[in-house]
Amino acid sequence: MPHSFLSCMLARVAFCCALTVCICTLHIRDGYAAAVKNVLVLFPEVAWSAPDYRTIYNSIKFVFDETLKNEVTLFGESLDLYLFPDEAAQQNLADFLGKKYGNMKIDLIIPVAPSSMNFVLHTRNSIFPGIPVAYCGVVAHGNNRLEHRSDVTGTAVTLDIAGTIELARVLQPDLRRIAVVAGTGLVDRYMLSLFHEVFKDYEGKLELLDLAGLPLDNLLERVSRLPASTVILYLALQRDGAGRIFSSSAVQKLVSQTANAPLFNFIETALGYGSVGGRMTQIYAMSRKTAEIALRVLSGESIASIEPAVISDNPAMFDWRELKRWGIDESILPSGSIIRFKAASLWDVYRWWVIGAFSFICLQALLISLLVNNLIKRKRAEEQTSKFRQQLAHMSRVSTVGQLGQNLAHEINQPLAAIRVNAEAAQKLLEEDHPDLAEVYAALGDIVADTQRAREVIVCIRNLVKNKPPKPTRLDLNRVAAEAVQVVQADAASKGVAIHLKLEADLPAVDGDSVQLQQVILNFLLNAVESVSENPFPPQLVTVKTARESDGRVSLCVSDTGPGIDPETAKRLFEPFFTTKPQGLGLGLSICRSIAETHGGSLSFGSNLDRGATFCIRLPVASNINAKHSTGGPIDAE
Repeated sequence: MPHSFLSCMLARVAFCCALTVCICTLHIRDGYAAAVKNVLVLFPEVAWSAPDYRTIYNSIKFVFDETLKNEVTLFGESLDLYLFPDEAAQQNLADFLGKKYGNMKIDLIIPVAPSSMNFVLHTRNSIFPGIPVAYCGVVAHGNNRLEHRSDVTGTAVTLDIAGTIELARVLQPDLRRIAVVAGTGLVDRYMLSLFHEVFKDYEGKLELLDLAGLPLDNLLERVSRLPASTVILYLALQRDGAGRIFSSSAVQKLVSQTANAPLFNFIETALGYGSVGGRMTQIYAMSRKTAEIALRVLSGESIASIEPAVISDNPAMFDWRELKRWGIDESILPSGSIIRFKAASLWDVYRWWVIGAFSFICLQALLISLLVNNLIKRKRAEEQTSKFRQQLAHMSRVSTVGQLGQNLAHEINQPLAAIRVNAEAAQKLLEEDHPDLAEVYAALGDIVADTQRAREVIVCIRNLVKNKPPKPTRLDLNRVAAEAVQVVQADAASKGVAIHLKLEADLPAVDGDSVQLQQVILNFLLNAVESVSENPFPPQLVTVKTARESDGRVSLCVSDTGPGIDPETAKRLFEPFFTTKPQGLGLGLSICRSIAETHGGSLSFGSNLDRGATFCIRLPVASNINAKHSTGGPIDAE
């Protein structure tokens, strides 16, 4: 029993909670519904097919949608007043609207155009009593007083018919006639009445061709054969003389296509339907202003405090296509004219693409020019560096020759002395009564050999001293080594140092400059001779060895039996301006390494296992070798 009682109590509590939630939800929905404002827009006729009415509705809705103050539901009705011309019929229409919107709270009515405004003022007490009115599109002209009551205000516009006629006279200086086109509908007749008031000022200046109220077929036939010096002023045509209903903008376009004279109008939204242009009534501005007034009313502001607004600015607007069609020069248009529907030129369409591409090309050209300039500067710097390197190499060679000067003189004096001795011997042999010609020939042969020996020494010295650009040729490295040893031989002998040649037979040729490679070998030899001469312990030996490497290159190594080089000094051997000699420049080995790298080779150093050091140059084998160079077996030049 207690369990049943508890279950019953819980069920009642749950039911009460659910009922409370439902009631709260209904209140919230009612509050939301009450917050939404309902606005009814009334058009006089053919609301959705007319560009101006369609523009008005969309512009008002856009302003309502973008505001954050109110949520507005917009309704639109086309009254089609041309179907209800009498008062009884209009009352029936009013009763229909009353029934349609009877269960809905309408917060504001916006009648569009004077005919809709008149309908609302006559019938609203029976169908929409007490509902405020914000009219749109009422025409302000002359002494016409705008409607402003405690619950009525709105926006009016001016129709600049006279300004449009003056524009036509500017664009057509020989203008003598104006053909006016209008229908028989309510708006048509209203526009025509305004035109006649304005045209009074042009009587006697311009001839009027009245084409109003004609059936459409007759109208098209008339406009196709208008006399010269005529323009068409299109007012409105929603019903023709035969009672047929049309879209005014569609008829305007048809008339323009058929006519043999340019057509002008003064409604902004009709531009683009065959009209050259005119002093345009601004439908967009009028619609937005009406929407702003409507929002003020919906937010609770008193209509009595809101003065009616008048859009009185009628700018000159033109259709670029019609200007071209009728040969009207843009230069004669009034200052500040607005030209619409202008065909975009290739420049207009692709302007930013062209600017972007041109900017990219300019930037690319600038970058290329900077790169080329940098390459030129780099090339010049490399050439300058190469020139300095060549000068340093030349200075090093001259220094080497100077260092060997005394011994080189001995190398030249030896063959010269031998030549003299052989020449004197040959002379004595020839003075005998029966000279031994074989001995004479032998002496002369020795003279030739000694001459050749002296010549080789002189040529070698001249090549070392001469400053000329490198000239790569195919070289026999064994021969270059032998010639270098010949230059140093006397100096080494004077210091008690023996030079031993171990040249590999059939050594592949290399491509290079003989003077530069000889300079490298001479530097190795002089350093080796000097190092060995400082060592008092025998053997005092320098070995020059050539070999074919396993990687396909050839090498030339100079080893000595000197004291060797300590590890700290070895680390800096190839640095420019580093030397252990008191009077040295420290450029010899640095230049040698540069020469080796220029020839595609490398320079290396190593300490011998027993004593002394070994310097090597390794060079690539010459390409497309057709012959091998050999010096035979090892040569001992001690």
